[in-house]
Amino acid sequence: MRGTTTVLGGIAIAAVLIAVFFHSAGLLAGPLTPLLLYGSAMVFLVPLRAQVPLARRLSNWATLLFALWIVADLGTVLLPFALAFFIAYVLDPLVTRAERWGIRRWVSALVVNAMLIGITTVIAIFLAPVVWSQLQELVKSISSLVTASQQFLESRQFYRWLRSLGIPSDQIRSLVQDYLMPRLENLSQYLFSLVLVFLEGAAGVIAQVVNIILVPLLAFYLLMDMPRLKTLIVQLLSRRSPRLLRDIVEINRIIRAYITGQLITATFVGVLGIGGFVAAGIPYGVFLGVICGLLNPIPYVGLLASLLIAIVAIILAESPHPILDIVLVTIIINLLHFIGTYVIDPRVTGKRVGLHPVLLIVSLFVFGHFFGLLGLIGAVPVTAVLMMYFNRWVSSLEQQIVEQPVSDDAA
Repeated sequence: MRGTTTVLGGIAIAAVLIAVFFHSAGLLAGPLTPLLLYGSAMVFLVPLRAQVPLARRLSNWATLLFALWIVADLGTVLLPFALAFFIAYVLDPLVTRAERWGIRRWVSALVVNAMLIGITTVIAIFLAPVVWSQLQELVKSISSLVTASQQFLESRQFYRWLRSLGIPSDQIRSLVQDYLMPRLENLSQYLFSLVLVFLEGAAGVIAQVVNIILVPLLAFYLLMDMPRLKTLIVQLLSRRSPRLLRDIVEINRIIRAYITGQLITATFVGVLGIGGFVAAGIPYGVFLGVICGLLNPIPYVGLLASLLIAIVAIILAESPHPILDIVLVTIIINLLHFIGTYVIDPRVTGKRVGLHPVLLIVSLFVFGHFFGLLGLIGAVPVTAVLMMYFNRWVSSLEQQIVEQPVSDDAA
């Protein structure tokens, strides 16, 4: 123990000296600072991994942080590879099942990729232009509403209406100029900023079209090599860390079940939502159906957000029957949510991702607070994985309680 402390103290002193050298040389301010610090730490930690357990843990933690830095620093450069891996991960069970039926893996992988390209092309040709045009119409409606509201606040009719309520002219002028107008301008700026963020995101996706072309090719090669990747992981972990391998297998089941269930449910909600809204004559029906499908993976919040967006769109569209349209939209969205939650999810996902409603709502608030939209989307699988470890810990405690009397009697 004393020797370990001495070694680690020497490592800490050496690390501090290297950090001081880098700082004095001006290297810590550059973009390669994490690389320099990680390399310097590994120089001291790697030789001690076999003898000092703490050095092994520190090196593993430093490697994890360094990998996270690489992913964050590269950013959109990794987008095609991440998307290709996601597609290969989702479609691997289909290709594997086809391979069990006697179809060669490269044939099934090629067919699945061709189907995916075909579906994407159909969506890009027929669905995307309609959604884009309806989004532009909705933005124009918001702009018209803001302009009409400003004109009404500056009109004599509005002033006469306030005077009829017994409000003095000075208070009216102060109310309009100091309270209502600034807040209306802030609201309009906020709404347009949301639209600009969406458009900038769409422009960023379009800017990656050249890279996105590589996605099907990358997905094909990943589908071909997925069995080798699985075999490699099993070989590496089965000897060194069989417990970690069991955890990875269970986590893979949870995440795969969740992703599969959400993709099927979101597609179901989006397609039937578009059909239901268009058949009912709801304004912006195609756009609202797509929004319902995209927001469906967010439990509870997605339902409320879809309903709120649909009601606002109906009001902005100045529908001749707004109350009837709102009632129809509410019925359609709740019916789709009911079918997706109580019919599709239990059959596809099963009990592997089942969470208590209270725990689910708490996880949405917590992950949404810290990670925003991505936190809301990933709250369910992450919480399910955490609950897996928690239930395992509770089971181990119960087993210890059961075994404790036996050991006492034996003593």
